Order: sequence, then C-alpha cells, then structure tokens
Amino acid sequence: MAISALGRQLRAQRSRRHMTQAALASAAGVSVDLIRKVEQGQRQHAGLDSIAKLAAALDVTLADLLDKPRGLVSGAEDGELGALRRAILGLTPGGAEPPTLDEMSAAVVGLWQTYWAGQYAHLARQLPDRIAQARALASAAAPRDQVAASTLLAGVMQLTGSLLAHLAHEDLAHLALAAADRAAEAAGDELLHAAQQATRAWVLSRQGLWAESEHVAMSTAAAIEPRLSRATADHVAVWGELLRYGCTSVARSGRHNEATELLGLVQAAAARLGSDAPTRYVGGAFGITVAAMKAVDVAVTGDKPRAAIRLAERVEHPDRVPTAMHARYLLNVAWAQTADWRSQDAVDTLRRVDRLAPEVLAHQTLARVIIEELLPRRSRQRLPGLVTLADRVGVPR
Repeated sequence: MAISALGRQLRAQRSRRHMTQAALASAAGVSVDLIRKVEQGQRQHAGLDSIAKLAAALDVTLADLLDKPRGLVSGAEDGELGALRRAILGLTPGGAEPPTLDEMSAAVVGLWQTYWAGQYAHLARQLPDRIAQARALASAAAPRDQVAASTLLAGVMQLTGSLLAHLAHEDLAHLALAAADRAAEAAGDELLHAAQQATRAWVLSRQGLWAESEHVAMSTAAAIEPRLSRATADHVAVWGELLRYGCTSVARSGRHNEATELLGLVQAAAARLGSDAPTRYVGGAFGITVAAMKAVDVAVTGDKPRAAIRLAERVEHPDRVPTAMHARYLLNVAWAQTADWRSQDAVDTLRRVDRLAPEVLAHQTLARVIIEELLPRRSRQRLPGLVTLADRVGVPR
C-alpha cells in the first residue's frame, strides 16, 4: 500500500528527533497503533487533532507534517516571496510619490478581488509595491487624512498576511498581521481592529493552534458583541466572522457539541444580515450561504460525512460567495464524499474545484489528503480524472 505524505513526513521527522514510535506516542498523547499504521501506509489519514498533537511533539508546523508546499505552487516567476519579505520588513527602497487616497482605495479593492478570485501568483507580484505605497501614503498623509490612510494600510497588510498563510509562510503572515493591527490602532477603529483579529484567528487555526485561535476569536467577539436588533451590518458581519473562526477552532479541538452551539450564533448573525454581500470590514462575504457552508464544515470535522452531504444539499447558492471561499467549501464536500466511499463523486467535485480555482486547489492541504485517500481505490474503481488531479497538485502515485 502506498505511504501517504503524512506517513513519509511522520517517519522522517521522528527519525530526525531520534524518537521511537512509543516515545512519540507518549509525547503526543496518541496511540502507537495510529503512528505505526500511518507510517506503514495502512491508514491513509488521521484526524486533524491527532496530526496537530504529533506536529507539536515533533516541534514542527502542521504544514511541515502534512508536506504542504511552501510558496507559490503554480504561476511563480522569480523572487515573489523575497520581495514580499523585504516589503513586510520595510526593506523596500522608498522615494516614489505616494498615491492619492482615492487611487490607493481603488487599488486595495482590486487586491481583495484578486485574492478572493484565488489568483495568488498575480497577487504576490502586486503586493510588494502596494505595501510600499500604502506605507508612504500613511506617512505623508495630512492629519485630516490620517485615519483613511491608516485604514488602507491595515487592509493591505491584512491581505498580505492572508496570502502568506495560504503559501505556508505563517510566521511571516503574523508579522504582516502585526503591522495591520498597528495601522488599525492608528485608525482608531474598533471594528477594523476586530477584523484583523479574525484574520489572526484564522491563521492560528491553519497552524493547528486551535486553543490560541479560539481565544483570539472568542475574546474579540465578546468585546464587540452587538445587539442584533440595532447593530449595523458591518458590526454584525465582523462579529459573525469572529464566531465562525471560533467555531472552526472549537470543532477542530474535538468539542463538537460546543461547535454546534457556536454554529447557532453564526447562523443568527447571518440571518440578521440575510444576503452574502461583502461589508466594509469583511473582505469576502458573510451571510446565510457562508453560515450554511460552515455547517457542512462542522459536520465534516465531527466525522459525520453523510450529515455533511445532506447539509451541502441545502446550500442553495454557493456561487454567491467569493470564488476561493466556494472552492474551499467544495473541498469539504469532496472529503465527505470520500469518507462515505462515494469515490467518483469526490473526484468529480475535485475537478469542479480545479475548473473554478486551480491555484486554490494547488495550495489546499485538504485536496492533497483527499487525493492520497482516493488513489489506492483505483485497484477497485477506475476513477477517471484522479490521476490528472494527482499530477496537478504534485501527489506521488
């Protein structure tokens, strides 16, 4: 049986630390049997909570243990990550005339549209210059324009942190988000600051730091909790986003009853808004479709694939949310189909993701996990299209 990327990395990292399987099991609080089966290829996947424990015990990141590629997988040219790193650290030469507020505002809108379209390579090439421009604008702005300029800088740095998380450069992402937070404080906008914390909670969750992510999301949500009958749409959307990320972290921690309770609050916030239109502080969208997609995610995390598939049938208009969000939701559907042994359905769903947002597919660890789970099933099913997908995302076969 083929050994998964997780199995190969687990054995390599354990050997690097000179740990026996028993020693690692003890340190991580998992069974020796789990480690043995994953390393030998007898078990193609393990729960995310177990993988996070193994990563912590081995002192590596979740991305490292899952063998997630770092940097741009497709569309890369030369030096995008180096240029981004220099820009975040303030090492990009200045001297250019800063743009006007209107020019920078239009640029930020365009950057977010590129991000949510899943066009990561194009975005990575644009951001270094935009970071320098946003900083120059904030530095040169007249007092009456300082709040607006700081808000734009916060948006650019938040976007940079979000992109870097997808590219598996989480520590650099946190540096960008720290700069975003400072800009939000300079703007004096409580909701802008809360939106930065929502992104921070999401990045922490991607690292498997679920307790930390939950704390950031839920403490910030408590601080801005609105009265739903009176609050503005922006206020409800930011609160709902924080609850959505808190729900993710609670579910990933294995506390599925609590996650279901939080999901109810997410749905209440979404019902208050109704539509899934973007708001001032939520770069993507928040509303009833997003909440319905989150219900599918909670069911998948709770290892309830059939419930997830039934819930997916109730998501009426997934095309109303940004492309990258839609693609990530479809990966949850594909995983539920895989777990329920609807193998060809899972392949067909992955092909939909590839058509919709090919760069998103290449940067999603879940896509690799699904493909690795499906490949051994070709001994019983043809699964047309699977080999092409494996080649697309770099999964050995």
